[in-house]
Amino acid sequence: MANEISKGRVGVLCPAGPDDVAPAIFARKAEALGFESIWVGEHPAVPREIGGTYEQLVDGQVPHFYTNIADPWMTLAHIAGATTRIRLGTAVGLITLRHPLLLAKILATLDRQSAGRLTVGAGAGWLIEELDLFDVEFSSRFERLQEIVEAMRRVWTEDEPEFHGEHVDFPPILSRYHPVQSPIPVLCGVHGPRGMRMAAKWADGWLPVSSGPEKLAEDLARLAEFCDAEGRDPAGLDITIMAGVDEETPADMVSSLFEAGATRVLLAIGTVTTARTVLEGSRADHPLAGGRFESTLEEAASRFLF
Repeated sequence: MANEISKGRVGVLCPAGPDDVAPAIFARKAEALGFESIWVGEHPAVPREIGGTYEQLVDGQVPHFYTNIADPWMTLAHIAGATTRIRLGTAVGLITLRHPLLLAKILATLDRQSAGRLTVGAGAGWLIEELDLFDVEFSSRFERLQEIVEAMRRVWTEDEPEFHGEHVDFPPILSRYHPVQSPIPVLCGVHGPRGMRMAAKWADGWLPVSSGPEKLAEDLARLAEFCDAEGRDPAGLDITIMAGVDEETPADMVSSLFEAGATRVLLAIGTVTTARTVLEGSRADHPLAGGRFESTLEEAASRFLF
């Protein structure tokens, strides 16, 4: 890991629903405007009946955009083939739902065929009912996430890796298709103190949702303490902050997050991470709708890119 991560990078969350503009078209525009990276999320299967209470729900229901999002790895492959420079990431991929050997090969393939442009934002999952569909135990999802990442790193960097853990166990295998990056950077996409501890222990960085620059500065001071306890230099962590933005977001919002310690700001344009857009309206009225996304990206670039 490098001693210090470069700062001032601005990425953008890519719409990936069936009625959205094709991700390749969106990504080419973002790349041309100078965005550093493009990111997608993941929810492969959302049960109709939700028994739990979650802060992400709207009127007791999972927001519609969670239920019609494309597969992240296929989407990023689509984008990779249409671009040359922009980095590719997940915010976040639900790593716990996948078998580590299969996922390791998918990610190695994507990284190599994109010439080393992949960053994995790794999530454990928050929707119990979704994890149940994949036979993933909710109570041990964080431990499972760590083991999967550790196992994949071996597959990416060793010719005959093996792994023996509580949640991941496989004998020596022949692994000779490695990614360009050795290994692929993995950011911990778990929020709060638990996420900070996890990032300090095993991740290449941290990927939380922004609560503003003051809270970020407080969180990063605490993250530095966790890094010290693990014998790690916090300057080596990639701090990618997802920030909801819309037309009313101040132009200095991004710079304030960098001043607070972010190394990358990921713009989530017009999403439920913004208080004013929690209630869903017509997709045609969304700022990233097919007829509006170009002007929206241009406006965002003029305000937030340096």
